[in-house]
Amino acid sequence: MLRLFNHLFYIIIIFFFTNAFALQTNWSNGIESQVRIISSSTHTNNQNELYLGLQYQLKKGWKTYWLSPGEGGFPQNINWSKSRNIQNIEILWPTPSEFEILGFKSLGYSDEVVFPLKTTIQNIEEETSVVLDVNYLTCKDICIPGNAHLELLIPSGIGQITEHSFIIEKSLSLIPINNLEISELENASAKASADSDNVSIIITASSQKSFVDPKLYLDTEFGLPVITPIINYSANYKNLKANFIFEKKLFTKKSFNLDVIIKDNNQAFEINTDIKIEEKQSKLSQNNSLIHFLLIAFIGGLILNIMPCVLPVLSIKLLSILKKSEEKHLIRKSFIITSAGIVSSFMLLALIFIILRLIGVNIGWGMQFQQPLFLIIIALILFLFALNLFGLFEFNVPSLISSRIHQKLHQTNYFSDFFNGFFATILATPCSAPFVGTAITLAFTQSYSVMMEIFFCMGVGMAAPYLLVSLFPSIAMILPKPGQWMQGIKYFLGLLLLATLAWIGSILLNHFNVYFIITSSILLFLTSLILKFYKKKLLILLASSIIFLSLPNFSFFKFDQQIKASDWVDLTAIQIDDHIQNFDVLFVDITADWCAICQFNKINVINSSIVKEIFTKNNVIKIQGDWTKPNEKIEYFLQQHNKFGIPLNVMYSKSHPEGVVLSELLTINEIEKVLEKIR
Repeated sequence: MLRLFNHLFYIIIIFFFTNAFALQTNWSNGIESQVRIISSSTHTNNQNELYLGLQYQLKKGWKTYWLSPGEGGFPQNINWSKSRNIQNIEILWPTPSEFEILGFKSLGYSDEVVFPLKTTIQNIEEETSVVLDVNYLTCKDICIPGNAHLELLIPSGIGQITEHSFIIEKSLSLIPINNLEISELENASAKASADSDNVSIIITASSQKSFVDPKLYLDTEFGLPVITPIINYSANYKNLKANFIFEKKLFTKKSFNLDVIIKDNNQAFEINTDIKIEEKQSKLSQNNSLIHFLLIAFIGGLILNIMPCVLPVLSIKLLSILKKSEEKHLIRKSFIITSAGIVSSFMLLALIFIILRLIGVNIGWGMQFQQPLFLIIIALILFLFALNLFGLFEFNVPSLISSRIHQKLHQTNYFSDFFNGFFATILATPCSAPFVGTAITLAFTQSYSVMMEIFFCMGVGMAAPYLLVSLFPSIAMILPKPGQWMQGIKYFLGLLLLATLAWIGSILLNHFNVYFIITSSILLFLTSLILKFYKKKLLILLASSIIFLSLPNFSFFKFDQQIKASDWVDLTAIQIDDHIQNFDVLFVDITADWCAICQFNKINVINSSIVKEIFTKNNVIKIQGDWTKPNEKIEYFLQQHNKFGIPLNVMYSKSHPEGVVLSELLTINEIEKVLEKIR
């Protein structure tokens, strides 16, 4: 009998402690997922507000969804209408993570997640019955709907903390902070605007600390897809501007409530605001500003004709016209076709940049000069041009074609005219940023149609002199008559092309070692020598070209990284914000070996004795970013200042942490004025 009482005593003790320190429902039935209710207290504690938890356990690899999950999913739905003594139940959503399910980008949770339930009790003196009907979705390789009927009885009166209290407190800490006064955010705002096709939701925020890798998630009533925004930062990374671009058809209202989650540094902040979609000005109402930028693009293209990168190639065009100076119809056709080559090349560039934007590649003006294969091909073309000018080879029409047909083909074959215009455009990009920078910035940040218009106007601007001659071919008649003097001009132009080839070779030194340049030079010399005495010129050129193009495949020519002694600090190795906080004055120079204007600025301004003395006297820290080869941090820096080409020079100080951008064409006077302003 005593043994029986002992057993009963232990059963009562176990039952008491189980109910005292753990209050929960049973797990729902399920294979991929299970759900239950847990409570932080054994009783209501005579309070009107109690936090419960809706706890999910998911099998490995399975996900469930956030409040705004994106395409291909839906959030949980909870019906608590059968509950007793409950005034309201509010679901709190922990900060989600991003994942991809069935080809859709989504937001949600994996493994285990607890949703805090903020429960408001009607009468604290009565027991509370929580009855939930939960419908949800879990996905892995397939999606399976789930449902659970859960009932939990919570006694009234003073109780004790349960073993679930810590879990619920932890889940509450994962809820985004919506009070800016207790967060690291200093301010945040949102606005929306629409054009004919898209709606842009722009989020701006500033923080006490620098942003590291922020993730932004949106929640609206429209069930918007999950997309990656375009984010721009201030120089000290404490301010961000995120632009979400959605199709306009997704929005059924112009005014709506928006929840924004900003997740960074293991913390999450919530911004809730009502916004209204503002219609952007129509193209007609923007006409004046658009015409202004199109005019800038046209003038910039016009100036490109006198750039040192372009002049050697276009001089060849001038030489070809001397041969036709007495035939107006040939001059007109030749110049029209050259103009078509220039405009076509600009339109092709625009199309390439549009494709790169669509696939998420950061684009920049002159970026093709960062690619060694492009440089090698350009070098080969320049070499062939030079050999042609030196008279070492020509492509002749086979002798079996009659002289009459030969003459007809000679007059109507304008491929070289078209190619001259095309090639001149490609060479123009590394030395044109100061003249087309404003137009390029607009083109790269606006719609694709505006980009095409900007590039078209630049092409027309560069082609304008040729279009003028095509309209008035008599202009070409002022040129001197063909004669023996032309042979000397050809040699001179050939030397100009060899100088351009040497410039390309100096850029290639950033990708290959000096042995590559020596070997290429020897190959160039031997090819020229053999062409002088060997009749099968085409075969020699083909063999030399194949050898030249195969050189990069040899590891012997691999680039050797060398540390150069310099008083410049590497931009990629520092944090600008750290120096600004130390009251330093910074001068940042973004440059590249292929950027002609960058070299002009260095020789005439930056490396001048006057500027060196100014920097030394004012303790200016010189920081350089070398964009000769692709570099993500430098691209990031350019984006912060809304720039898509170089040169870019910026000065910072404690009073101007956002930086002051200088002109592309630097002057000593400008540096002095900006330095005086920011100190």
